[in-house]
Amino acid sequence: MSDSEDQAFAMPKEDPIFAHARVECPAGTEYPLEDLLPIVVGAHLRAELSDRPIGDRIARHIRSIRRNNDLPVDEGLLPVVVSDIWYLNDSDLMLQPAIVIGEPGVNAATAHWAARIPKAFSFENSHQVLMDLEGPFPVACMWGVDHARTEVAADHFERRYLGPWLESVAAI
Repeated sequence: MSDSEDQAFAMPKEDPIFAHARVECPAGTEYPLEDLLPIVVGAHLRAELSDRPIGDRIARHIRSIRRNNDLPVDEGLLPVVVSDIWYLNDSDLMLQPAIVIGEPGVNAATAHWAARIPKAFSFENSHQVLMDLEGPFPVACMWGVDHARTEVAADHFERRYLGPWLESVAAI
């Protein structure tokens, strides 16, 4: 490969998002399931393109809260974005508190939880947030009628409900 080809495929010199993720989630480290906070998106291509970035953003937000509260890296649950296929096929992972993003048509975990947890917020024909703070493992689930409204639901969850939800997780 020529030098110009090497430069074309070179990694960016600085990627602070990746650097923070590696500090909090070192490559090769084994994490017991009970230390993980699954943020579940659908395995459907639409979900990967639209909902996974939202899940990544929420994971970064939770990590930021941990940093700002001066918590050690290993204290509290580590947020990790996973597919619904992985999540629903691991009964131990389903016992963890979880955040589920995306409409039932692209996220089977949403379809699973939608009838099992109460609505916290709903804006008719637009978006909704479902949340259980009192069950044995807190679950939050959100989606909209389209990608933009799913993002609005996630924004609403982060602004209004993420703090209380994380407090309920910490109380377990």
